[in-house]
Amino acid sequence: IGRSFIDFVHPKDRNTFASQITNSLTPAKPGNGMIRRDHTSSSSVSSIFCRIRKYRGLSHCGFGVKEQPTTYMPFKLKLEFRNIQNEEEKIIYLVTQATPIFSAFKVSKEMGDNSTPFVMRHVANGNLEYISPESVPYLGYFPQDIINNSVLKLYHPDDLAYLLQVYEIILKMGKAPRSESYRMMTQNGDYLVLETEWSA
Repeated sequence: IGRSFIDFVHPKDRNTFASQITNSLTPAKPGNGMIRRDHTSSSSVSSIFCRIRKYRGLSHCGFGVKEQPTTYMPFKLKLEFRNIQNEEEKIIYLVTQATPIFSAFKVSKEMGDNSTPFVMRHVANGNLEYISPESVPYLGYFPQDIINNSVLKLYHPDDLAYLLQVYEIILKMGKAPRSESYRMMTQNGDYLVLETEWSA
């Protein structure tokens, strides 16, 4: 109590967290790339992914913190700003709902029979422009970790020749039929086998 929530957010995610808060509180100007929000209502809601520090516990004697490495867990945060009017002034509160993120897989080489589809969009040079939140339990990347990075680095080297053929079809036709299986690298360095419906 009394500490800033951002102290518990992983250093890699602090800019994303701070930007989300700033964007939620600042009215969007046309053309600045921000999503316009309704600031006439009493609340503003948005979601982000970030890593939050785990509780380290207290030592057995006294009130010192246990000497152990700092670890973080992945969460999806729902951020809601609420305007509360009391007798003297209006106060803005940030209400945070944290939902833990778990891998979609329990064991190695597990088949995902009931997999949730997800969307990735990249520009002509291969840099990712968008990745849907549904991808996080499968690939392990948070959107802020992977946006503006090349999707080509995620493809398995042995699948590049096949994927080159797919890209050539997309350039000619504007879309391609559902792909054969190919591999994409996950956050932990393993590979996920995917099938994709392509369009341009």
